[in-house]
Amino acid sequence: LVVLVANIEGKAAVAVLVDDTLQASKGLEAQKIIKDQIAPIIKGGGGGQKGLATAGGQDPSNLTQVIETVKSLLN
Repeated sequence: LVVLVANIEGKAAVAVLVDDTLQASKGLEAQKIIKDQIAPIIKGGGGGQKGLATAGGQDPSNLTQVIETVKSLLN
């Protein structure tokens, strides 16, 4: 599981990569993580596929919360 976050000129940018093993064992899908978990936190939207998805938003102040939220999905 890879999560990249960035504050680009005052806007949040996030990318999530989920490998096949986590998709199978934990049922994690990148596009669901982006839409259900991340987009609301950064006040934005996004999408993608099961393995790779991206999001953009207006609130980069919560990027640390994005990382913690994704980490919690592994428990």
